[in-house]
Amino acid sequence: MPLELRGYQKKTLRSLFDWLYANPQGNPCVVLPTGAGKSLVIAGFIEETLRNWPDTRILVLTHQKELIEQDARQLHRLLPDVSIGIYSASLGSKDMAQPVTFASIQSIYKKAGGFWNIILVDEAHLINNNDEGMYRNFLKGACRRVIGLTATPYRMGQGYLTDGEGLFSALISEVSVLDLQNMGYLAKLRSKGTFTKLDCSALHLRGGEFVESEMQDVFDVYDTNDAVTDEIIRSAAYYNRHHILIFCSGIEHARHIAEMLSEKGMKSEDINGSMDRDTREDILYRFTHGHITALTNVQLLTTGFDYPDIDMIVMLRPTMSPGLYSQELGRGLRLKTEENKDCLVLDFAGNVQRHGPLAYVAPPSRKGEGRGGVAPCKECPECLEIVSASARVCPACGYEFPKNDMTWILFDGDVNGDGLTAHRCFTWMWLITKSRKNALPMIVCEYRTVDNRSPKRFYCVWHEGWAGKKGRDDLMAIARKLGVAIQPDWGWEEILAEISRHDHPEIIVTQRDRKNPRYERIVNEFWPEDVRRIEEQARKLKEEADEHRKRILGK
Repeated sequence: MPLELRGYQKKTLRSLFDWLYANPQGNPCVVLPTGAGKSLVIAGFIEETLRNWPDTRILVLTHQKELIEQDARQLHRLLPDVSIGIYSASLGSKDMAQPVTFASIQSIYKKAGGFWNIILVDEAHLINNNDEGMYRNFLKGACRRVIGLTATPYRMGQGYLTDGEGLFSALISEVSVLDLQNMGYLAKLRSKGTFTKLDCSALHLRGGEFVESEMQDVFDVYDTNDAVTDEIIRSAAYYNRHHILIFCSGIEHARHIAEMLSEKGMKSEDINGSMDRDTREDILYRFTHGHITALTNVQLLTTGFDYPDIDMIVMLRPTMSPGLYSQELGRGLRLKTEENKDCLVLDFAGNVQRHGPLAYVAPPSRKGEGRGGVAPCKECPECLEIVSASARVCPACGYEFPKNDMTWILFDGDVNGDGLTAHRCFTWMWLITKSRKNALPMIVCEYRTVDNRSPKRFYCVWHEGWAGKKGRDDLMAIARKLGVAIQPDWGWEEILAEISRHDHPEIIVTQRDRKNPRYERIVNEFWPEDVRRIEEQARKLKEEADEHRKRILGK
């Protein structure tokens, strides 16, 4: 019986196979949010591959034995007729003789060679963009095609996985966190500011991240822990939360927080990697069965731990890494047993305001490049709810934000009813896909805006006729605007790669189609210098109008 896949999972697989057919060389990376059903997509890919090419040998590679067990167990449940081998020293198995092998990189990296036709890498963001590290050394001689899967397609100091010397040639992303939440497949997150704030001003950065030993010393202080634990207990009681996951700044910090919560009446324990497997499994069992209310850790439970009923995440660890931030929040996205229950994020470390809402997290800049802009969110002064920067009214308490707390640009179309809308853009993503009409490749730019939109712009640079000319002209106009120094021997892929390294526009303008109001086309883009120019013009016009008004009143 074929697998029953959701619509977006089928679409993701179709896009993946289309890309592989259109690109005889290169390695794609599939981007799926936490909770999107990555195991089903892996199973769907394996099922279709083995059905069409029965002799194909597939390796599913990851870094944690827990992920190996989880993925192998899921594949056996979904495809019981497929023979599976496991190659992991920590699991006591070194079987490479089956059509599908699940392996840990730590155990198998010395076995590089022509054993496999395809390698699927779970948590592909662990692969270095530079040609170094265990993964890159293994993959050099392991096979011809590598397919990555991740929820966070970027690395600290290296940007997207496709940047620089990255192993991957393209990102395939067919569904977002917001899409899945709106379709009812993921739980909503709500975040609260806190009365206690962890002060990061004394911390230094190393490799783009806060120094962990300094965090332990600065934050693991009795008075701070006392205030933090009081607030955790109050919030848990007020919002009716019973399964709390806490990310701390160090192992001792995690132990002290758990001890203090327990002393105050909230059953809590800490868990860390130095514990033996039986101890960790016992703690997780008691947490998932309600015997423990709060579980503290450092980074142990950012991946490979999927307990749906986590209804509160506490951040006591600041991070500059958007990947780590996203992985931590992802623990709360699974649908809860209680219908329509969300997951509360209690952020003492300022991470939500540092990185923004989960759906709009910007990738880290590449080393030596700045990361402009600010996180598109703000804190309600009445109830401390953290909301989108574009919110006019707090959804939690009804507080109305002052009208001058954000700069808005008025376009003629707003007044004339032409359906023109200006959106502040937070990030953009460039992809090469195939036209459904004629199967020709085309370039797609998807923008993400602070008002929860994701409009797309298409550039049919490989098409003939008017569509091709317009696509080429529009893409070249953007390249000129960004100052891209195009070389004579460059193709469209090289031009696109250079464009994608630049900062996105600050404002995009969309217009609704009269025949299909649900469709919005992008009609203009404004970069930061354009916005500054327009705002300066608006300021001068306002000053002139004020002076004119004073003269009239004076008369």
